[in-house]
Amino acid sequence: MTQFVFNAPCRRVAFCCAACHWTRPPLNANLLNLIDRLSLPLDERAARRSLRDFADDTGFDFFAYLYLRGPESFAVSNYPRAWQELYVQREFIRVDPVVTKAKHGPPLFSWSADEARRNGRRDVIRFFVEAERFDIRSGISISIPVGFRDRMVFTLATGRPVSKLSEDIDPVTAAVSVAFVHSRLGAASGDISLASGIRLSPREAECLRWFAEGMAMQDIALMLDISYRSVRSYIDEATSKLGAANNRQAGTIATRIGLI
Repeated sequence: MTQFVFNAPCRRVAFCCAACHWTRPPLNANLLNLIDRLSLPLDERAARRSLRDFADDTGFDFFAYLYLRGPESFAVSNYPRAWQELYVQREFIRVDPVVTKAKHGPPLFSWSADEARRNGRRDVIRFFVEAERFDIRSGISISIPVGFRDRMVFTLATGRPVSKLSEDIDPVTAAVSVAFVHSRLGAASGDISLASGIRLSPREAECLRWFAEGMAMQDIALMLDISYRSVRSYIDEATSKLGAANNRQAGTIATRIGLI
């Protein structure tokens, strides 16, 4: 009977050589796989899990979906909770280079702390000083316009100093993948609301709340024992702060983001 003898060191060398030649699938292939996953009837938890897996499959640590819609803007991500809270507290959305580039730059782009330092903007450099505490140093983003002003932005982030944008990405595939992300997370309970800079006075919030519930301004004035003109002024001021087209829309927006 023939006896086969395997040499353990040779097996280890063979395995290591195979591992050295292994590479991750092209990013575009991963995007197609993500579309397949998100096309299933997933609930929010399963969708988040799919996005975490996608980030891991593509060699990134974090994912973030940002819906830029004025005062209704929100984000869903697996960033550390402490970073999310700091982001809102410091109103980093005003200086975040990803948000700035998503609004005015190309639909596909990379970003990094090193690039920010080279550009020399102090507020952006300070932003990355804080982000690097949470191992966020670079990433790639896909920005898709929705209507005239709104944007859907999907980001992959990592602690590596540089993230290269893969040349194989098909812009149409990228756009479709972000649309599928939105289909699963657009109605999700956002991890953070980005409307922290909006402040309604107690009277503005009170008048707008009653107005949103269908009460006429004259009736609000009688109930609160103030003039009709005051009620009108409070509601108009709240509408202006919310960037709404009219008072009805202001009531809807304020309700959605928890201001009333």
